[in-house]
Amino acid sequence: MARSRIKKSLLAGACAAMLSAVALAQAVRFDIPEGQLKDALDAYAKQSGVRLIYIADDVRGVGSRGVQGELPSDRALEQLLRGTGFIVERDETGAVAVVRAKPGATAVTSEVMETVSVFGRLDSDLAVGSKTGQTLRETPKTVSLVTRERIEEQNLSSLVDVLRQTNGVITNNYNAIDSWFFSRGYRVRTMQFDGGAPVMTGGYGFTLVPDMATYDHVEMLRGVDGMYSGAGDPGGVINLVRKRAKAVGQTSLLVSAGSWNYGRIDVDVTGPLTEDGRLRGRLAGTFQQRNYHYDHAESDKRIAFGTAEYDLTENTVLIGGFNYERRKEDAISAQGFPRYTDGGAVDLPIDASFSPDWAHWYFTSRELFTRVEHRYGDNGLLNFSATRLEQKSDNLVVTAIAFPGGVDRATGLGATALANGNQPDSSQDLLDLSANGTFQLFGREHRYTVGADYADVDAGRRKLLSTGATYAYPGTIPIPVGNFDPALYPRPTLVQTGYYPQDGYTQQGYYATLGLQLAEPLRLTLGGRYGQYRVHSVFYSTTADGTRTSQPSVTRYDDEKFIPSAALTWDFADRWTAYASYAETFLIQAQLLQAPLPGTPLDPVTGEGAEVGVKGELNGVNVALAVYRVERSGQGVRDLDYPFVPGDNGSSCCYIADANIISEGFDVEASGTLLPGWQLTAGYTYNSNEYDGATSAYFSSGAASLKQTPKHMTKIWTTWQLPGQYSRWSTNLGVVAQSETWVSGDARPAGSAVLVPTDFVQSGYAIWNASIKYRLSDHWSIGLYGDNLLDKKYYTLLGRTIANNTYGAPRNLVLTLRGTW
Repeated sequence: MARSRIKKSLLAGACAAMLSAVALAQAVRFDIPEGQLKDALDAYAKQSGVRLIYIADDVRGVGSRGVQGELPSDRALEQLLRGTGFIVERDETGAVAVVRAKPGATAVTSEVMETVSVFGRLDSDLAVGSKTGQTLRETPKTVSLVTRERIEEQNLSSLVDVLRQTNGVITNNYNAIDSWFFSRGYRVRTMQFDGGAPVMTGGYGFTLVPDMATYDHVEMLRGVDGMYSGAGDPGGVINLVRKRAKAVGQTSLLVSAGSWNYGRIDVDVTGPLTEDGRLRGRLAGTFQQRNYHYDHAESDKRIAFGTAEYDLTENTVLIGGFNYERRKEDAISAQGFPRYTDGGAVDLPIDASFSPDWAHWYFTSRELFTRVEHRYGDNGLLNFSATRLEQKSDNLVVTAIAFPGGVDRATGLGATALANGNQPDSSQDLLDLSANGTFQLFGREHRYTVGADYADVDAGRRKLLSTGATYAYPGTIPIPVGNFDPALYPRPTLVQTGYYPQDGYTQQGYYATLGLQLAEPLRLTLGGRYGQYRVHSVFYSTTADGTRTSQPSVTRYDDEKFIPSAALTWDFADRWTAYASYAETFLIQAQLLQAPLPGTPLDPVTGEGAEVGVKGELNGVNVALAVYRVERSGQGVRDLDYPFVPGDNGSSCCYIADANIISEGFDVEASGTLLPGWQLTAGYTYNSNEYDGATSAYFSSGAASLKQTPKHMTKIWTTWQLPGQYSRWSTNLGVVAQSETWVSGDARPAGSAVLVPTDFVQSGYAIWNASIKYRLSDHWSIGLYGDNLLDKKYYTLLGRTIANNTYGAPRNLVLTLRGTW
């Protein structure tokens, strides 16, 4: 049975066989350490350029002694497989497959054939957009992967770094902590760990800024996916897949030093903890200190991560672990710079900052997680995951705000210092339970998924703090934009002015999908999710010592909604699939009441997404094209036919659903091996969007950020391992380029006292990055990484006259020493 599937895939790979045959005869420098056979095969394919075909689940858990040195690719593959129980098979076309020497020894549990044609590998199945471990080609949505290998090749240390390199994603950064992500014109605020319940990324005291030290890879779904991610915006979903313990021992060390006193040490150790390998563990730690390109700022980050896995039975795995991060950001810049009253940019030096030394943002995050994976039947999977996330913060930041109309060009005055502080202590509890598998009906195999998830966010017992009248809006201390002296701004004393005994929300959902195989190449997938969402908050004013001075203000509202999804996939040719899909998501706004008085809750804001596309493989290169339309509709705006009337529990009347956003465009992405040693990832995104609704809802609907999404965007990255005697060297080159962006606001033309509508424009730009790496030995390598090589001065966040114009980082370099055993 297994061999028949191999034969079928061998015929499908005939078009690449000539390249494989040439590559097998060439001498190549190999550096593949002892470890999992699946990891070794992926590394072999990358280093040799030989395209392999194998059954992913069949090689999972099998060890390999690896291969080192310069030798022909066919001999290297034989050494790699020695003692594994697997052999090489070739058919008359020359295509290469790895199969068991004794086909009957182990049953095959997956029909998925895995071909190495993307950069890197995954330690687990694809989780975003489904619960079934579908491949990229089988997933009827636009998904990009950034693997662990690419993270290391480009030296990407944070989620911001990863998404900056991900096709179709815009990153806007106030600073190293406060970052916003956009896709297809909408903000992306939905995040998952290991494909579990949705995580709160910002708000209720949480600020999640994940470091890549604890994650194996990142999956980015662009567009709508409310089925498995709950309430949210229609921009997309970020899935962070944690590192897992491995059955073969391995240790890695990374030491980095670079611009602005950057220093970082990463240690990662994994391997079996018992002789039989049923218990496995992994520990990782990070220590990082750095300054920034702007004045005064310093950063200190410390991370500890641990996970263990135990095979309860042959079919059941128990996973548990922890993640701890302590981070201190001193003199952190907040919300950039204002503009001149006429709308012109205040062209300050790249190292300028309006932040005193005492400004800071500290937080400590603690996370506990567990998972149980149980395989049943031929290919069923029952998956349970639970996460407890706690975060405690202490922040005090200063903003230079030029209200109402900007900075006077002649005097440099007009901005004042505002300060605000907060000390939240919040928690999240996340649960997800799902079952998926296949069943036979009418002679065909069909798929199913059923499950439920739960997320509870608690930010209660939180004090509302004030910095006093000196730094209160609109501010009493002026900031001369060309001559900022931090010594003139005394540190305020934070005083309690209120208290939240309760503050948070709960959402839970029940979901199911059914994938019907209508014909051999045609599959129809139908699904639905019933979601419930509840908000609860209690607040009262206090004196500085916490004495209550007002009656509690109570905000409580809830809502529920059913959202459908549908997809049709057609395998119209070998290794090529066309698809069409439709999905929804929602955000509740039950606190807004619609007429007539006393009012009834507005329906949720709805996000709808439809896309058609094609995915396939061309000579070892994955190719994907998607055309999409995403609409966000029903945002509540004030109903001017009725006076404003406060309601109960934080509600108010009256509103109408009258604000819509439409975003359309297409994505093109390609990744894979072009020639032995040469790999490429490239993407292009076109987006056109418009807002239709009342001016009063321009900000609440998200329309104010629409034009931060460029109409054209390209991201390209390529890596090349030099051949022959120079094979110890490898080099990378990449670019992130986009067309112009703008935001709308008001400005006063020269000589006028009247504010007029104005667009603030940033021209298109390109940021180039490159690196070079040299392998010192079988275990050690050094690398030099450069970003913004042409030292382009640009805004990573474009603001208005009052504030928010934030510079991106100038040219910077990082030198690394990496060891792996």
